[in-house]
Amino acid sequence: YVRAIEMAGGLPLLIPVCGEELIEDYLDSIDGLLLTGGDDFLPELFGELPEPVECEFEPERDHFEMALIRAAWERKMPILAICRGIQGLNIALDGSIYQDLAYAGLDRIEHRQREDMKLGSHPIHISDDHLSELLGADIVVNSSHHQAIKRLSPEFATAAVAPDGIIEAIEHESLPIYAVQFHPEALSHKYGEMQDIFNVFIKMCEVK
Repeated sequence: YVRAIEMAGGLPLLIPVCGEELIEDYLDSIDGLLLTGGDDFLPELFGELPEPVECEFEPERDHFEMALIRAAWERKMPILAICRGIQGLNIALDGSIYQDLAYAGLDRIEHRQREDMKLGSHPIHISDDHLSELLGADIVVNSSHHQAIKRLSPEFATAAVAPDGIIEAIEHESLPIYAVQFHPEALSHKYGEMQDIFNVFIKMCEVK
């Protein structure tokens, strides 16, 4: 993530999981928010009880990021959300996620690929005009997740889907937000066009 931001001409600032009282100070110091990949989200955050599936949680990070996302949202700050990031953005704005795709019967496609993450593993179709202009309408992406958007937040529309119907990107009608389920920061080293997501994100951050 850091290298992709640097390549786009941005200055990365890593925000640690800390007291929520510091969130506004951190947001004062940045022009845009990148939400990265990571572990699973606590089911309680989207109103569900845990299912009998194997998950790895970071409760402090979960609660901190929920507050961070909502604060950035209130500021209409540019946001780029990747993998866990798109799920967190959706949860923070009244959506939900599948706790485990296989448990939900959605295992026709292997969304936790065994191949190198610098390689694509399954196709997606992009319906959003802006994102398809950057990447193309039908592309192959990498995939490293077993959770995914279930109930889409009313704030967003679907921008891309996999052949099994899993949401791979979402869009907002007017706010400067890009959110994808795959990992462009890994693919950007092999497929140069993936770097364009970061380039556009930095340009959005430059707009005052």
